[in-house]
Amino acid sequence: MKSDKKAILFAKGISKYFGGVCALNNVDLELKKGEILGLVGDNGAGKSTLIKIISGVLSKDSGEIYFANRRVEINNPKDAKQLGIETVYQDLALVNYLDIPANIFLGREIKYNNLFGKIFRFINKKLMLKESQILIEKLGINLENLRKEIMYYSGGQRQSVALGKIFYWGRKVAILDEPTAALGVKESKVALELIKNLKKHGLSIIIISHNLQHIFSLVDRIMVLRRGEKVGVVNVHDINADDIVGMITGVKVLSKV
Repeated sequence: MKSDKKAILFAKGISKYFGGVCALNNVDLELKKGEILGLVGDNGAGKSTLIKIISGVLSKDSGEIYFANRRVEINNPKDAKQLGIETVYQDLALVNYLDIPANIFLGREIKYNNLFGKIFRFINKKLMLKESQILIEKLGINLENLRKEIMYYSGGQRQSVALGKIFYWGRKVAILDEPTAALGVKESKVALELIKNLKKHGLSIIIISHNLQHIFSLVDRIMVLRRGEKVGVVNVHDINADDIVGMITGVKVLSKV
């Protein structure tokens, strides 16, 4: 498999073992610029292992990763973030007792560009609030007082903050692990619209979800994993949910793409 020149991210021949258990066996993944790629499979298929390798949480045992047509080594989450890859897991990684600006800039706080900032590392909370307001307005997120601790917001609003955060810091690639799993119908709809909005703003997105209805409403292509191997990649307009279920369970076999 050769990488398309339009690919922003290309993982080739990725394998990962946990002791004697093979979690991934020679898996390729290609994410094109400006697309949403759905990554699906049953529990234990290798989805989370694959994205943790791409995001630097786990190390691969073999294979190569290319970003913007350049081979890269992603040894830790910092490497991924420096490339422009941001990941949101199901727990959202938000701190309940901090407000929205503090969560958006968590670990990457803006310091004053003067003696107090350079020596004493004083945080510029006013600028962080301004940047957060610009971000929220740009993405059309409906939030009230940004200074309120994030624990007081709904699940959907918290998800919106997490998605906004990856847009602010990612700029290139966003990886979303079950972004609607803990949300109700109304909040899921808001989250799905925001994900589409992120694509409109130029992000390339990988989304893991067991909800095939959400997958079909969002993605351009679907990649199916089964027992640590890639079953195939299909255009969302060329397949239906029953076909995907068949690929996940092994009932239906397609040629690998």
